[in-house]
Amino acid sequence: MEGSTVKKHSLHEQAHVSLVGDRSENQDSCTLVRSGGMTLMGLADGMGGHPKGKKAAQIFTEECGELGRNTQHPIKAPHQFLIELFGNSHQQILEFGLSQTPTVFPRTTAVAALLQDDEAWWAHVGDSRLYIFRKGRKITQTTDHSYVQRLHQNGKISNRELISHPHRNVVTRCLGGNEIPSEIELGHCRLEFGDIILLCSDGLWSSVEEELISDTLCSMEVRDAINVLAEEAALSSFPDSDNVTLIALKWCSNGGSADTVHDREPDPLTHPAADNLDKAIADLQQLVDRFEWDKDK
Repeated sequence: MEGSTVKKHSLHEQAHVSLVGDRSENQDSCTLVRSGGMTLMGLADGMGGHPKGKKAAQIFTEECGELGRNTQHPIKAPHQFLIELFGNSHQQILEFGLSQTPTVFPRTTAVAALLQDDEAWWAHVGDSRLYIFRKGRKITQTTDHSYVQRLHQNGKISNRELISHPHRNVVTRCLGGNEIPSEIELGHCRLEFGDIILLCSDGLWSSVEEELISDTLCSMEVRDAINVLAEEAALSSFPDSDNVTLIALKWCSNGGSADTVHDREPDPLTHPAADNLDKAIADLQQLVDRFEWDKDK
């Protein structure tokens, strides 16, 4: 398994996982940045039908880290911040492509969520998704910018055909690719204790039923849940599994110290290492919590 990691702060539990699947390389990239009481989650899926998709995705998550750490907190205009994030990333992807010989036009889907003061703001282009689950049910989800989604909205195909349609991977908006940035879609909601925010690439949602995603995330610890879901997505699509990337956070309250959980593409691992410091800290915290609970009974 690639890039599985978990962090437990005093307020939030968060983790990510990224699998290459049956592809020759992993073109997904994700990041989570915490600074001044703000948490920024970002995920991008480089478009493999175009050159340098992996680099385009990395540019987006790098910009998440750069802008997230260098913007004054709390962020007073979250949606404007996200618009700037996507605009900057789009321009940097264009400039990178133009610097290549010969010139290339990399493209990537992208989704980002800004969390602060018990509220979530998000933006996306393409078919990488954000979900928010509350008490075992989905309360919101982004709408894909894709050819099949447009057909579905116009009543030309059914929900079942969305999954099996031969053009289901054709997206209608992205970062990079041309000089005119795609229109990004924005969203917002209040957060409650225990809400789970999930960002994922299409390698997950195209292979795993939504009910299973919800049930797994809401019945297990975040780290365990995303590992189970990633493996299920890879196995169910074998031998043609796409890259599968998830980043999830369980919301408890606002606050916490500045910290970057991970940036760009996760480090490749065959399995979450037993001596990984983050896992050791998390495991120790679980033992302490269990001991305190037993003592109080």
